[in-house]
Amino acid sequence: MSISSMFEIGRRSLSTYKSAIDVTSGNIANANNPGYTRRRVDLRNLTQTNGVLGRLGSGVSPGDLLRTRQRFAETALWRENAGLAKYEQSETMLQQVESIFGDASSGGLSNVLSEFWNSWNDLANDPESDSLRSLVKNKGQLLADSMNNTYNRTLQFQQQIKPQISGTVNDINRIGRQLVNLNRELRVSDNPDLLDSRDQLISDLSKMINISVKEKDTGEVSIFSGGYLLVSDTKQNELSVSFNSDSAVQSAAVVFKDSNFEPEIEGGTLAGMMDTFNNKIPSYLDSLDTLAVNVAEKVNELHAAGYNVAGTTGVNFFDDGVSGASSFRMNAAIVEDPTLIATRAATEGVGSNSVAESIFNLQFDTIVENQAPSDFFTNLLSVIGSDIDNASFLRESQELITQNLQNQKDQVAGVSLDEEMTKLVQYEQAYQAAAKIINTVDQMLETVLSLR
Repeated sequence: MSISSMFEIGRRSLSTYKSAIDVTSGNIANANNPGYTRRRVDLRNLTQTNGVLGRLGSGVSPGDLLRTRQRFAETALWRENAGLAKYEQSETMLQQVESIFGDASSGGLSNVLSEFWNSWNDLANDPESDSLRSLVKNKGQLLADSMNNTYNRTLQFQQQIKPQISGTVNDINRIGRQLVNLNRELRVSDNPDLLDSRDQLISDLSKMINISVKEKDTGEVSIFSGGYLLVSDTKQNELSVSFNSDSAVQSAAVVFKDSNFEPEIEGGTLAGMMDTFNNKIPSYLDSLDTLAVNVAEKVNELHAAGYNVAGTTGVNFFDDGVSGASSFRMNAAIVEDPTLIATRAATEGVGSNSVAESIFNLQFDTIVENQAPSDFFTNLLSVIGSDIDNASFLRESQELITQNLQNQKDQVAGVSLDEEMTKLVQYEQAYQAAAKIINTVDQMLETVLSLR
């Protein structure tokens, strides 16, 4: 081997191990960067020089800069992220709904309903008492206020979800645009920083909506949601959201802008919000309306057939127009004059209490879908609680799945400081050895020149 060949081997080795040290240093610097994928230099033994294959002793050369990936865990994690985000979002939102319906304070609907029935029992014990009639009136107004408040607070909460849905759809579109731009850049460059940015965007997107990913050899990706294309090469199908405001309880629809086609959204925070907005809240409010209408109708039915102290009959206790919890209110005439409250039947004399007792006993009758009013409301609270428990259970299960996949991914793609420090020492020693080769060759060259 000539002196010049030895010098070339040393030079190549210096360059190669300097590249390896640079890559290892970058790994160490990004050890705590969650969006970073560990990299390594593919060191290659040179076996071809001047077209001659198999020549030995030609040194080493840096090959491709490789990103170490666990593709299975990475793809599975993107898929499972959608489920975890959905259940987390559902659990959080339903807990807020539960705090509205299940208010345990004295002003909570359950307590107010119980106090309303008890006020009729008090009046039945002293049917001619003006103060107890006023108490019944006050408890009736409190019940109406509680019905209205529960309905309105739930409706307000639904309204608060609207900007969150719109914001999430905008974020999905924004990430789609960024992925399109990265696809363009990846066509001409395989820069690992671009690939890291791409993977981080896909991870963020997977937490918003259920997706599947197809990757080309160039690094370009196509993103699908529910089998429909969101991003392909340099094209994007953007989403838009619309809200149906024909009634107080609204509904939302997410569609593709260009076709108005409505994809099935099964995962991500968007799915959790849409399910709460379109299904859970309307269902709970519908049950509350059922309770309000039945209580108003049955109380009015008994009250209108009864007589008050003045011998007047045919007066409803609640307003005639009660169609749900939002319109649940007292008869204005009784609010102004509580003496209109009836306590006795037509065949009974002054001081009788059969009507007051009958209204008190309504709380035990199956007047709301074959259930007593308190049982119906308790079951409604149980349904809300069960929905929360289901979301919580699924969230916990999904957390275990995603954490396991994340660990699998990190074992390969994550940076281990101990491993990188060991490599850094190895590369440093190799670099010093290569420098020693050049120094030795230089001394040999000086010796040869001195012989002349």
